[in-house]
Amino acid sequence: MKHSLLFLLVMLGMSSMLYAQQKDTVSVQGYYESGNQYGTLNDAIDAAIANGTINNTVFKLTPYEVYVLNRSIYLDHNQNLEIVAPKPLKAGEGTAEEVQNSAPPQIVWTEEAIDRGYIIQSYGDVVMKNIWVRYADILGNKVASTSIVFENQQDANDPEQGDFDGCIFDYAGIGVEAGGAVTVKANHFVGNFTNCYFRNLSDNHFQYYGRAVSFPYQSTEWHYDKLLFENCTFTNIGRIVMEEGNEYGDNILINHCTMLNSIEWVVQTQGLLRNASITNSIFVNPNVFGYRALDVCDETQDYNDFEDGLCDSPGGGLLNGITPVDSLTIVVPFTDYDRKLFIGNNVYAFTDYMKAWYEGCGWCREQIRQRLREELFHPPPMLGEDEISFIDSTDAQGNKVFKTLNVDWSTIYDVDPGFIVEATNQDTFLLFVEYKWSTAADVDWSYEPGAGFLQKWPLPENLAYNNIAYQTAAMGGFPLGDLNWYPDKLEAWKSQRDAEWTTINNWLDYGTPNPSSVKETTGPVPTNYSLEQNYPNPFNPTTQIEYSIPAAGFVSLKVFNALGQEVATIFSGHQKPGKYVATFDASGLSSGVYMYRLQTGGVSIIKKLLLME
Repeated sequence: MKHSLLFLLVMLGMSSMLYAQQKDTVSVQGYYESGNQYGTLNDAIDAAIANGTINNTVFKLTPYEVYVLNRSIYLDHNQNLEIVAPKPLKAGEGTAEEVQNSAPPQIVWTEEAIDRGYIIQSYGDVVMKNIWVRYADILGNKVASTSIVFENQQDANDPEQGDFDGCIFDYAGIGVEAGGAVTVKANHFVGNFTNCYFRNLSDNHFQYYGRAVSFPYQSTEWHYDKLLFENCTFTNIGRIVMEEGNEYGDNILINHCTMLNSIEWVVQTQGLLRNASITNSIFVNPNVFGYRALDVCDETQDYNDFEDGLCDSPGGGLLNGITPVDSLTIVVPFTDYDRKLFIGNNVYAFTDYMKAWYEGCGWCREQIRQRLREELFHPPPMLGEDEISFIDSTDAQGNKVFKTLNVDWSTIYDVDPGFIVEATNQDTFLLFVEYKWSTAADVDWSYEPGAGFLQKWPLPENLAYNNIAYQTAAMGGFPLGDLNWYPDKLEAWKSQRDAEWTTINNWLDYGTPNPSSVKETTGPVPTNYSLEQNYPNPFNPTTQIEYSIPAAGFVSLKVFNALGQEVATIFSGHQKPGKYVATFDASGLSSGVYMYRLQTGGVSIIKKLLLME
């Protein structure tokens, strides 16, 4: 037995060693280690490409170092890149010097006059961990039109993938071709961003254009297969995600994120939303550009009509609309019934100083003096009335039409959380917003960009917050927002992450956090409506119910007690023709006779079932 155990341990050890040896690690010297050399990272990557080992190499960077690019990092088709660094220490995990020396290594540009279009141009996959990408040169000057760009693989149907963990994207403008810090030019892109910080994404020209992830301006046909942002922070940004009128994205998932100061929509979809969830997050000063009475009133209405709510509804600041599929300008492979959206456990709030600025800025006061209140801007709601009406659409019988479009309003909060150290240079930020309202002049409203240039660690901001109620308001009783600001909660959160995503996915797939199971079975399309006797019957506590529908339509399967009172909704939503089997869980109900009713296509069928203890 001992020999067998020893053999097993040896084999496990060998397996671990073999797994660890799957990729070779190349330690790359930075600017200071190499005696002030530029291009050390370029050279290491180019050498691996020349040797044919790029896909088998991990490039390890040194903490608190700077890597100066003297040319773009170019990855051809079937070439993948992995760049890593040790996880930095947090305040209190060592001496001040030890913490500072653990700062993530920075990638910056040379100050020389070269073509600095792409930091990385990739036709393959990219993995980066604990890397600080600063969209500036080594002298601290922002390089406006630069980006990490993903382009189509050799097979355009093979998704490009970017996995970024613990990375900082700092001081980025709109990027090459008016894209984002990460720009997507691919038919299929999967982006996973965990524990990342997008900081000061404001452009030098139209300084509201900075975006975390974006397609290029006025591009067509590109597509996000998935964008996951989890435990990420965004400060001083134009938008988190942007897609315009000729592209759309699937699976835009924002969970446990913190955002402070976005000039326009948090997520811009041009109404092309298909699948999205925005959960457990904090959005403070979202879409501060806002809207005017001029934007929502017609020529027959005045400001009194606006104040009385008689003008059109403004769009929301979190999403910029949901356009019905039959009104879209492009052809998409989904219907309105296929769409999925869940918004819950979020803060959507404006700071007191921002709310006051809408009438308190110099230009604003002048409009008031001139009796031009219709020129004033106003903070937008989270969602516009048109968006809410679409989400809450009902049929003639009052049934919800789009079962998988939902907002849990009971978990939406509008009070400023009160960040400990807010990442806002308040004077320049408010001045910038006023300029956008009035003269369209630009001013750099970034928060302490010098701290990024000096690689100060930790950074001076602290987006933990004073609102005690928010510290248990996320699913599972965790703090709302990016949990990296609450590091003592991270491990406990990770242990229940799968359960949290089960809840989110239940909302997306079934329109409820605790769905009954309904599955379509195989076979020919039925010719008649039918509702079968449940099996087993009697039962405790679960039973299965089969039903068939020959035509697509709204389907309701509900359970009632002997008094005719509804006690459970097994399914309520749109279904295509087919045969289905539903699992009904009667846990919590007392024993007795119940009725279950199928309603669809003008047909109503009722049968009895018996729950026994």
